[in-house]
Amino acid sequence: MKKIVVASMAVAVLLFTGCSQKNPDVDMTNKNKQTQNVSSNTNSSGSNVSNMDSNNMDSTKNDMNSMNQNSENALKYLIAKLELKLKPVYFDFDKYNIRTDMKPVVESSADIFNSDEAQKLSIKIEGNCDEWGTDEYNYALGLKRAKSVKDELSALGVASDRMMIVSYGESNPVCTEHTKSCWNKNRRAEFKLLP
Repeated sequence: MKKIVVASMAVAVLLFTGCSQKNPDVDMTNKNKQTQNVSSNTNSSGSNVSNMDSNNMDSTKNDMNSMNQNSENALKYLIAKLELKLKPVYFDFDKYNIRTDMKPVVESSADIFNSDEAQKLSIKIEGNCDEWGTDEYNYALGLKRAKSVKDELSALGVASDRMMIVSYGESNPVCTEHTKSCWNKNRRAEFKLLP
């Protein structure tokens, strides 16, 4: 009977203490290493990201920036190329109606604005005057000149919502001499293309 009791106690001790002992320090170290490995491969949203993925994302961003820069440069080049073809529309003294000799200039501009290259660009029409008259009068005259060009372009098929008008009055001269030929150059409407 003593042998059965001793054997039962030995079995009970083994059950309560376990068959093998683990070193708690070693066990915690392994768990910390596993946590660090998972943390290093996890981003803020909890998804796994390797260093290779991070490098690919940086490379993609650089490629996108490069493409945007190339696109901007191509657009600037296109605008400069088209603006070289555009000519000013000149006006008579104190007038804002388009002269007969200026109609071909407006028609040529309309052809450029209606071309496939320029279809997505906006058009700014700038009205200018000579130095004669008050600032207020010249500002109003510049607007009338820009509007008459806009109306003519619209009649030639250029969409009105692509065009805007502005007046510089006498503040934007191309010539500053006090001569008749110089004043003739300042009575004008000019075009600027915008993205």
